[in-house]
Amino acid sequence: MKIDLKDLPQGGSTLDFELPPGSVGISPKDATVEGPLRLHLSLDRRGDEIWIRGKLHLLVVQECSRCLTDFREPLDLDFEVFCAKVHSPNVVSASLVDGEDEGVHVHDGRILSIDDEIREAVILGLSMKPLCKETCAGLCPTCGDDRNLGPCRCARAAAG
Repeated sequence: MKIDLKDLPQGGSTLDFELPPGSVGISPKDATVEGPLRLHLSLDRRGDEIWIRGKLHLLVVQECSRCLTDFREPLDLDFEVFCAKVHSPNVVSASLVDGEDEGVHVHDGRILSIDDEIREAVILGLSMKPLCKETCAGLCPTCGDDRNLGPCRCARAAAG
């Protein structure tokens, strides 16, 4: 996603976008996203410095870590990016690190791309152990039946 800085006024402004996941570098190995990414940006421009506060809404398909079924999970994510114009032609990286290890995204004064920051927000927003529901009973460790669907074969055989 590219923001044309010549069209971005000084002071506060907002931008809304709907983007396909691939346009910001999200691949199926990162996350399975259904539909577009809905992005709301609040920008505060002061000269060549731009502070971006973003809200991102998307629907991901994940595999439950207990029962291994796919389920859809809506994600509402917030992220922030501080951008400054690169003043040295020797800088080749798209991001700098200041003394406190806080990232500063650099731009050339014409175009600003925050694709990497959007992709990072999505990846960091995914659950490490996704659950289809809090009460998911998971799979039986003996017979492998999904215990959400009822008693497993082991329980039926013991009862029976």
